[in-house]
Amino acid sequence: MNKKEWFSKFEKGYLLKGQKPGPKSVIFAGIHGNEVCGVKAFYEIVPNLRLDSGEVYFVFGNPKAIQKNVRFTEFNINRAFRDAKLYNLKIKKTYEYKRAQYLKKFLNKAETLLDIHSTTNPGSKPFIICEKNANKITPYFTKRFVREVGGFGKIEPGATEDYMNDRGKIGITVECGQHNDPNSINIAEDTLIAFLKAQGHILDKTNTHKSTRPAFVVQSLYLTKTESFTLKKQFVDFSPIKKGAVIGTDGTEIRKSDRDGVIVFAHNCKGIGQEAYILGKKVK
Repeated sequence: MNKKEWFSKFEKGYLLKGQKPGPKSVIFAGIHGNEVCGVKAFYEIVPNLRLDSGEVYFVFGNPKAIQKNVRFTEFNINRAFRDAKLYNLKIKKTYEYKRAQYLKKFLNKAETLLDIHSTTNPGSKPFIICEKNANKITPYFTKRFVREVGGFGKIEPGATEDYMNDRGKIGITVECGQHNDPNSINIAEDTLIAFLKAQGHILDKTNTHKSTRPAFVVQSLYLTKTESFTLKKQFVDFSPIKKGAVIGTDGTEIRKSDRDGVIVFAHNCKGIGQEAYILGKKVK
């Protein structure tokens, strides 16, 4: 099959079955359309992949955004996995909201999710977003992931991994580095294979290793109050920040850190209610 045909299969959800019964998993790529490392990993690995056991769905999260190379077309799909009653009619009419409802059928079938992402921030080092229920899987991921981070579901609800965790399942999101870093594709490929091995879908244990890494928790999210939020400087994800340090300016208001800790996903924003930055702390 050519690339166009594979795109169609991943858009619909491509099911690969092993020779023996086993766990059911789902892997998402391109939930944000400009985060291409997972998309490229699918094209590179899946066409020649064979499973020993279980079932795995490989799904492109946001096909329209992938085609346009944008984060999303109308609404951030990774905030669209909450209960329907929490969304207004305007959001429910968006492509992303409707696509999220389609993706839920794969999450409902699976026991475990791997969602592959990258970040806009230059210099960002790869990290894992998960809760403690993933501790039998993530140690097998590449040591290039420098930390594990929990708590996102409390401050940024509506993501894919939250949907799984809220239902007693396992949801794992990996941030494989900066969008344009060639290493992010290699990390995505390594992680895809490591996940399949850890889940028992692939029984080959060669090159299997276990990594330990520091743990962080995110605690607060700042939403913009004006049409213009400007950072004082660029912040590398998880860089230390002191209480009282200036982060940026929201209109005429100077925003300062209210704690000692770390800062994550800080970026300039245009528009009210935008996610400007996150504060957290190291826990292990």
